[in-house]
Amino acid sequence: MDLVERIKRWLWEATKLLALIVAVSVLVSILFGPSAPFFGSVLTNLEPVIATLGSEGLAVIIALIIILGIWNGRS
Repeated sequence: MDLVERIKRWLWEATKLLALIVAVSVLVSILFGPSAPFFGSVLTNLEPVIATLGSEGLAVIIALIIILGIWNGRS
């Protein structure tokens, strides 16, 4: 197998794993609030990112969901 293809496949798998970790972190943070160890401050750290992407946070979240839906259809 070509080295570039192996690297691309490894990076794709790492990206999927990190996306799963972020999703679980957000879910735990929503369920248990800021007092949850390790996961508690995820939403606090995520809010400025959403605010930076656009003043309409809901529109950004909807756009991200659409992008992730397209991205998931690719794999």
